[in-house]
Amino acid sequence: MDKNYLKDKIFSIIDANSEKIIDLGRTLWNNPEPGYREYKTAELTAKFFRELSLPVREKLGLTGVRADFVSGNPGPTIAVLGELDSLILPGHCSSDKSTGAAHACGHHASIAALLGTALAITSSDVKKYLSGKIAFIAVPAEECIEIDHRMQMIKEGKISSIGGKAELIRCGVFDDISLALMLHSGKKFGYGGHNGF
Repeated sequence: MDKNYLKDKIFSIIDANSEKIIDLGRTLWNNPEPGYREYKTAELTAKFFRELSLPVREKLGLTGVRADFVSGNPGPTIAVLGELDSLILPGHCSSDKSTGAAHACGHHASIAALLGTALAITSSDVKKYLSGKIAFIAVPAEECIEIDHRMQMIKEGKISSIGGKAELIRCGVFDDISLALMLHSGKKFGYGGHNGF
């Protein structure tokens, strides 16, 4: 097998479905939800995974979603992550007028990329060349906002961690993961971290 076969196959599926993936991102952009309240986003994500015939686990850390692609060959479990939540920015040009939520940190693109990756992997004939399992994980509450609200949720026993990744770790969602990958949109090619380096 040509070493570029798998990459080219996956890229061709993504290219062929680019409008669908972009439309998903637009839908998410227009429906921002703050952390631990990403109900519509989680529902859309779970529905998409089900349409790909992936087994889905929902309500992980309240709103997290995980779907596993099993290759059938032995190997590690690799997680591909996307982030469900938005910021609260009432002055943002695209904020939800009733909640002030806005996807100003690019998580609409993060979830769209997660779903596009799942679509490409499950729609291809590359399964026989893969090993192990791919866990597609939509993570709640990445943004560290609304601390008083989250502390109240902790007090009420609804969550144990302010941040969603820590909550999913506590819930055991990452127990079988060997390596986790994700992307975050930014203004530079390559690493687009908040500090720009």
